[in-house]
Amino acid sequence: MKDSSYKNTLAGGEAEWLWKLYGFTKPDELILEDLAFARGVIVTDGPLEKMEARLVRSGDKGIIRISQSVSYVGQRRFAIAHELGHWQLHEKISQFFACTSDDMVASYKTSPQEGEANIFAANLLMPSNLFMDLANNKEFSFKTISNLAEYFITSLTATGIRYVDLSDDYCAIVCCEAGKIRWWRGSDDFENKFWIMPGTKLSTNTIAGCLFSDSHKSEGPEEIDTKAWCDRSPDCELDTLIEESKYFERYNQVITLLRLR
Repeated sequence: MKDSSYKNTLAGGEAEWLWKLYGFTKPDELILEDLAFARGVIVTDGPLEKMEARLVRSGDKGIIRISQSVSYVGQRRFAIAHELGHWQLHEKISQFFACTSDDMVASYKTSPQEGEANIFAANLLMPSNLFMDLANNKEFSFKTISNLAEYFITSLTATGIRYVDLSDDYCAIVCCEAGKIRWWRGSDDFENKFWIMPGTKLSTNTIAGCLFSDSHKSEGPEEIDTKAWCDRSPDCELDTLIEESKYFERYNQVITLLRLR
């Protein structure tokens, strides 16, 4: 896996242990509300201000509240799994966690505890052995990610992040909002060679940059000059990226998949 520190490994191992403890064999057997109840936690839905999920602990009992604005099943499942990560891993750190959408995607921008909760959630929802069996030899594309997301009952974004975290290839997923790069995640090989700067305005030489227009249409994967995306690229004149981008009107966001040609 991408993260190899002791605590990150522990977070992933804790999720794997729960699969073995309760005898799960496939994702649709993982009813998160039931698992939470078995661990002493009740899951509820309701209003939350400026956050997607919250965990409150009192001794060996807890309550997870998911924002009523989280309407997609995959997004909601990740939020519950993320808070269960805090429950399993962080009893001695805090009795209260309030988590935003950014806490659940871009681990380099968040606290170590949020990153660990993300790793737990990813391993709980998409165990590496099952994920790699299905993703092996599949091209990094929206078709592949969509098929994996359907099987694991996860969001497109969480599934794309899981793919790059486990991948040995040069690939990355990027989220852009209102014409700017919001966050990104890359495989180890990608991040060692390239760097995309969050907060910067999208180049009009990218498909994503063109999607923030009236048409919001993509013509499918295209070859893109690496310089259009990457701030750090020592051999950028030799490299071409394959970009595939989709616009999501509800969030005014574009999700982009990048891989080397």
